[in-house]
Amino acid sequence: MSSDTITQSEAARRAGVSRTTIQKHLASGRIIADGSRVNLVSFNEWLETRDDAQQGVQPDVQPPLHPRVQPAPTVAPEPAQDANCASTQNNQPQLMPFNVARTLEQNAKARLKQLEFDERSKEVVEVALVAAAIGKEYAAVRRKLLALPAEHAPSIHRCKTVADVQERLRVLITRALEELTADGGSTLPKGV
Repeated sequence: MSSDTITQSEAARRAGVSRTTIQKHLASGRIIADGSRVNLVSFNEWLETRDDAQQGVQPDVQPPLHPRVQPAPTVAPEPAQDANCASTQNNQPQLMPFNVARTLEQNAKARLKQLEFDERSKEVVEVALVAAAIGKEYAAVRRKLLALPAEHAPSIHRCKTVADVQERLRVLITRALEELTADGGSTLPKGV
C-alpha cells in the first residue's frame, strides 16, 4: 500500500461527497486512479480546483485545535508602487483562501464542542457561579470576624497587657476560622 494513494472512501470523506461521485471523477479523468485507489496528488489538485466544495468538511490533514493567530496590524501597510500589485492600489480587501477559512471554522467548532464537553463533565465552571460562591464564603468569614468584638469584649477587657490582648485576639480569630473550615458548608460549585 503506497502513501501516495488513498481509498475511494477516504477520498469521498475528505471531499464531502459520496463514493459514487469520486468514481465518476475517476472515470472522467479529473482524478487519476492507481488501481482501485485514488492518486493523492491528483485528488488534492482536483480538491483545490472544485467549485462545488462543501462547508464543514474535514481537511485532508487535521490542523491543531488552538492555532496561534497573529493580531491584525494596527497601521495599514503602504501601498505597493509596483504595477503588478493593482489589488492593493485599488484598496481591494485580500480574501482568505477557502481551505484556511474552512480550517479556522472547523477549529472554532471543535473548541466549542470541547468547551461544552468540559462544562458537562464539570471540568470548567462558569465564572459567575464561582464568583457568587466565593462571595458567600467571604460574607460568612466577614460576619464571623465582625461578631468577635461584640461577643468577646468582656474577656478582652480583662486582659492586663497588650501582649495578652494580642494573644487573646489571635486565639479567637484562629478558633473562628477553624469553625468556618470545619462547617463543611462550602457554597462552591462541584469541581471548584
